[in-house]
Amino acid sequence: MMVMAPGANTALGAAQCSWTLECGNPSAFGDYAAVALLPLDDKRHPKGEAALFQVSQAWMQWSGGQEKICCNLNLGQLPTGADRVLLVVYTFSAMGPVSDLRLLRLQIDSQIEFNLNLSDNGESAIIVGEFYCRNHQWKFRALAEGSAYGLAALGRRIGLKIDDAHPHRRSSSSEQSRPASGATGTGFAVTSTHILTCAHVIEDMKEIHIASFEGRHRAEAVVVDQRNDLALLRVQGAPAFKPVAFRDGVGCDLGEPVVALGFPLAGLAGGGVHVTQGGVSALFGLHNDSSLLQFTAPIQPGSSGSPLFDAAGSVVGMVTSTIPDAQNMNFAVKAGLALAFLDACGVEPTRTPTGRTFSTSQMAREAQQSLWKIEARNP
Repeated sequence: MMVMAPGANTALGAAQCSWTLECGNPSAFGDYAAVALLPLDDKRHPKGEAALFQVSQAWMQWSGGQEKICCNLNLGQLPTGADRVLLVVYTFSAMGPVSDLRLLRLQIDSQIEFNLNLSDNGESAIIVGEFYCRNHQWKFRALAEGSAYGLAALGRRIGLKIDDAHPHRRSSSSEQSRPASGATGTGFAVTSTHILTCAHVIEDMKEIHIASFEGRHRAEAVVVDQRNDLALLRVQGAPAFKPVAFRDGVGCDLGEPVVALGFPLAGLAGGGVHVTQGGVSALFGLHNDSSLLQFTAPIQPGSSGSPLFDAAGSVVGMVTSTIPDAQNMNFAVKAGLALAFLDACGVEPTRTPTGRTFSTSQMAREAQQSLWKIEARNP
């Protein structure tokens, strides 16, 4: 039996395979949580309907029960254009974290095993792995990519509408059955009246506020780009913000030091801005996604939307996601993409000339007035 770690991949014996999935909480599947298969292309664009738990498709068949989910998968029969399938474990209607499942144990063809500890995972959905084709060979890659706001939110980000409510508790809309909920994140001023943050922080939330030691104000979403996880907020009736400055022209260098400033774990870690340091560890995101860069400055829930600064105090990215079980494998939307988004919104942010170098403490003092905690909720 080959035992895999997150990020590892291995070849499958054939396009037809079977797998089983067990968790550390034998009553969770079917009651609190479930499994979905998402057929996609190599750009993670949807190609056909998701296979939700106990609803089979032409290319797969569910079996098993609550204690052990089983699946027969015919990868050669995927919808036209699909060359991969994401295996996702999620909680119904994002009602809670996957940590209640404690542990996942995936076995493929009784030859491959992947164990994933979820005990400290606060996400509501997690991509366990993907079956994919490369050079006419089907393979499996072990992953641990989380989605804080559940399967439906993950689907919207890739352009796929998914009803993640419990099949026996669905109303006409899964959104209507969602419990009142809230989320926090970080945002930063890009003009005197506009804040930039992550789309997933405010997703499906009816009320948005920004807060800092400067005060608390109501905000409204102006433009939301779910695919690139960007959201522009407008705040009226507040004193003029101090906007950050973006790096102009060139992108980051591999190994370049960066600083993340934000409001992680709001309400637990204190109300002020937190500072972490690291470096640019890769110039691509997962699957060679050129819209993202990878960095090592530690982040936590609530860091989403934090600006990533270079040594000159210029924004080079915006924190968007992490891989929970990996060591500081964090991702940020590149400044170039954020600038293109703001340009499309008719917003002209400041772009800095480089040349001056700040210490981390100087940078934190300079930027603090531009940073805001995002508080989003459904009343």
